[in-house]
Amino acid sequence: MPADGHKPVTNESGAAEAAKLVLESSVKPRTNRPSLPYYLPPSPSRTRRAAGIVLEAAAEGGGDALPALDAARASFGDSTVLEAVIGNDDRVKVAQARLGMNPWRQICSLRIRAVSGNAYVGTGWFIAPKVLATAGHCVYMQDEGGWAASIDVMPARFGSSLPFGTLRATRFAAVDGWTVQRSRDFDYGVIFLDDATVGTQVGNFEVRVMPSAALNGVNAKISGYPADREQARFQYFHERPLQSVTDTRLIYDVDTFGGQSGSPIWQETEEDGLVAIGIHTTGGFTSNSGTRVSGDVLDNLIRWTEA
Repeated sequence: MPADGHKPVTNESGAAEAAKLVLESSVKPRTNRPSLPYYLPPSPSRTRRAAGIVLEAAAEGGGDALPALDAARASFGDSTVLEAVIGNDDRVKVAQARLGMNPWRQICSLRIRAVSGNAYVGTGWFIAPKVLATAGHCVYMQDEGGWAASIDVMPARFGSSLPFGTLRATRFAAVDGWTVQRSRDFDYGVIFLDDATVGTQVGNFEVRVMPSAALNGVNAKISGYPADREQARFQYFHERPLQSVTDTRLIYDVDTFGGQSGSPIWQETEEDGLVAIGIHTTGGFTSNSGTRVSGDVLDNLIRWTEA
C-alpha cells in the first residue's frame, strides 16, 4: 500500500482508472530496486559527464505565440515568490553543442496547455523512453481545472532549434498528496509519451534514493528552461551545495526562476556518474527547494515506467 500522499492517480479514465490503480498499488509489493537505471543510447557524441558548461550568445527567432507564464502560477497564484535568483545571478546558458550530449539532451522544454486554454511553461526530463518526470503542478494545475489538456515536450530545445522535434502528450500521472491535499511535499508527477523513438535516442537520467548523510552538502546541479530568460526557449544551468535535507525536500540556494519547475536535481558521483536525486519545484527569498527522491517517490516512478 502506498504511503499517505503517494497514492498514484492519472488523468486517463476517471474513477474507474483511479480505482484500478489503488487496487494494483495496494497488492503490489514494494520494489527492491535501488534506482531507475541510467540509459546511454549508442552515439559517438555521448558523454556520461559533460565537462565545462559554456556561455553562448542568444539565438534569434524561436518565439512562441503566447507569453511564457510559469506553471506554478496555475497552482500557487502570484502572491508569493515561487522561484528565485538568490544574490548574483550565476546561471549559465547551456551551449547548443552541449545539447547533443547527455544529460542536457534529456532535459525538455514544456509548453503546457490548461483546460481553460491558458498556456504555461515548465521543464521535464526523461526517466524512461516514454516517461518524463516533472513537478506535479506542471501536470495537475490546482487553479486551472486540474489535469493539463496537453503538454508539448521539446527535448534539447535551443531557441527555434528543436533537434528532436515537438512531442505532444495528453496522458499524465501524479499522486493524491498533490492533486487532493495540495501539499508541496508531494509535488511530483510524470508525462507519458505514446512513442519511444525520441526517448530511445536521447536516453534518460538514473534516479536514485540517497541517504540523508550522503546528501548533506552535496553539490546540487539544476538545469531547465526559465521564463525570465528569452521566453523559456533556452536551457540554463546552475549548481551550489545543498543547504539542508528533510524527509521530503531538498533545500538549496541554486538560482532558478519560473519555468524551471520540474527540472532535475542531480549530483555527480564517483561510482555511478550522474544521479538524479530530486525534482525542482519552488522557492522563496532566501532558498529554493525541490521534491526529494525518497523510497515512495522512486516506487511510483518505477511503477509508471513499467505501466
